[in-house]
Amino acid sequence: MKRIEDRASCWRSSAFALAVAALLLLAACAGEGGVAEARTGYIAEMGDGLGSFRVLAPEVSEEVGEAEADVDSDAEAGAEAEAPAEPALVTVLLDFLIHNEGSGALDGVTVDLTIADPEGNEKERRLLWVETAGLTKGSQRQVAHELTDVAYTDGDGFHVEVRHPIPMEERGDYREFDAEN
Repeated sequence: MKRIEDRASCWRSSAFALAVAALLLLAACAGEGGVAEARTGYIAEMGDGLGSFRVLAPEVSEEVGEAEADVDSDAEAGAEAEAPAEPALVTVLLDFLIHNEGSGALDGVTVDLTIADPEGNEKERRLLWVETAGLTKGSQRQVAHELTDVAYTDGDGFHVEVRHPIPMEERGDYREFDAEN
């Protein structure tokens, strides 16, 4: 009789351990889906027209201006003919909207920014952190963001998106996933 009670106790212990393991696995999967699922409800979009970004003129220091004035104009003309001019690094002011169309809410989302040349070829990608605390389902917020050190040329364009899904190996670059770790 003792052996039957031991087996029953062993089965109960095993069943309990299996149930606990299943609950822990479920909780881990739910936590992972929490941020990823909430991100799917966010949409970022540039405004229409030229008002969606503004390029600020690069600042030229007085020292650089004086040094350029001392250069012989013939030598300068020869140097310009040899190498194509590199675009100056400028500051760009972006103006875009962030919408929350989902039921989840996050304190912020990482927005993927793409800078493209006039032909539509990608020149550069950046990640922008956007505060979204208080942005509830069905609401939107206008975002003004300053980009520095942009190699802008006339005709370049900007595109923003809240990309999803984010592969596991890239999640370290997306600040909202830090809370899950």
